This record gives sequence, C-alpha cells and structure tokens, in this order.
Amino acid sequence: MKKFTLTVALFCACSALAFAGPEPVAKEMAPAPPPPPSCFEGWYFGIHGGGIWGKLDEETFAFEQTVSPAENNFTVDTVFDRTGRHDESSWEAGFHGGYNWQRGNWVFGLEVDLSATNLERHDSADAFFVLPPGTPFIYDTAIDSKTELDWYSTGRLRAGYVFGDRFMIFGTGGGAVALAGVSESTLFSESTPFGGVVTELFRKDNADIRGGWTVGGGFDICLSQHWMLNFTYLYMDLGDETASTNVFVTSTRGRTFESHTFVDADLKFHIFRGGLTFHF
Repeated sequence: MKKFTLTVALFCACSALAFAGPEPVAKEMAPAPPPPPSCFEGWYFGIHGGGIWGKLDEETFAFEQTVSPAENNFTVDTVFDRTGRHDESSWEAGFHGGYNWQRGNWVFGLEVDLSATNLERHDSADAFFVLPPGTPFIYDTAIDSKTELDWYSTGRLRAGYVFGDRFMIFGTGGGAVALAGVSESTLFSESTPFGGVVTELFRKDNADIRGGWTVGGGFDICLSQHWMLNFTYLYMDLGDETASTNVFVTSTRGRTFESHTFVDADLKFHIFRGGLTFHF
C-alpha cells in the first residue's frame, strides 16, 4: 500500500512539471525612443548685424574751358581729377527668414533678408585761378562726388551639411537688390570787382534701386530646439555706376565757361554678420 501511494505521488509530481513547461522567457526590450526632431528643418526668422566693407574704386574727373570777355582775349583749358581707391566700411543690420529641408545630414533651403546700412564715400576736385594774371578776376570750380549704399536685400538658395545634429556649415548664393549709386555736383563761381560773386550749381544724382548677385557661406549652431546662432559672409556685386554733367554758361560780364565732369564707381561689397534665429 505504501509503495502504491508513493508511486501515485511521484506520478502526480512529474505530471505537474510536464504541464508547467519551461521557465518563462524574459520580456523583450522596449524599443529605443525616436531621435529628437531636427533643429534645422522648418521655418525660421531672425535678426542680424555686423559690418560691410566696400571696395569702391571711384574716379572723379573734369575738363574745364574758360573763355574771357572779348576785351581780355584769352582762353584757359584746365583738366583736373581725383581718383580714390580707398576702401570704406560701415555697419549693417536687419532681418532674415526662410525655410530648410533636411535629408539625412544634408540641409537645403531658401533665405531672404533685408538690411540697412550707411556706407558712403566722398571725393572732390577743385580748380582755382586768376584770369588774366594780375587782374581782380577770380574763377573757381569745385566738383564733389559721392558713392553710397543705403539698404540692400538678397534672396538666396542654401545647401549645408550637419555635423553632430547641432552644427551646420553651408554655402549660399542668389540675387541682390539695393538702393545704391553715385552723385556729383559742379559749382563754379566768378568774382569780379564789378558784379561781386556769381555762382552756379549743377547736380546729377544716379542713386537708384539696382540689381546684382551675391555668393557666400557660413555656419549655424543650434542652442536649443528653437534657437540658433548664425555667422554669414556674403560678397555682393551691384556692377558699376556713373554720373556726369555738361555745363555751358556765359556770365553777366561776358565770361564763357564750359565744363564736362564725370564720376564712376564700382559697387562691390563684402558683408560679415552674425545673427540670432528662432526656429518654429
């Protein structure tokens, strides 16, 4: 009887182990969280500021002929000019905005900006003489020229490569428009013992909205998901511009004055700026 009871107990124990099955398998690991969204892709808007350097090769030139009253019987031709090839620099500040598409580590985008500045260059040329020598007739001619850039705007394509999710280096290029140009004024005066001082002023202003092209590059740094620092260099070429006047005047004392003046400048600029951008 004892053997029978022991046998039944062992059989039940073995059956329980068989139905229990193997040890439970550990649960599968949870999937990794998705990577954070790109801090470059999407719409953005920001402010920027920096400096602008103009390579203004400007030339101011004049030819003048003065013919005396008939009783004095003399003619004087004068050529004078001042060629300025010194660079000028100024501040610049404005707004920028655009949109980026990111594919892997590559980022492609479109950006527009609008900036104000106060870049100017002034040149002058002057001629002074007494005609005829030893008489109280004094003639003076002064020419002033100015090259200026008041504001500019660019529309550019951008292509960049992202390193480590938060640093992007990019190249950019596109078109530019600006309020820029040259102007010149010619002032001549005649001083005589009879009629005091007689002056005439002639002016030509060719500053207008003009188009050109721009190219450059830079880098963006993500400070957070919504804020970025930007550093950009642009080279902007607006071509060249000229202004000229042709003057022919006969004074009240019979003096005839003829003048041809000309100013020419290359409108090429280097722009260095940093900005703060909000990414939507």
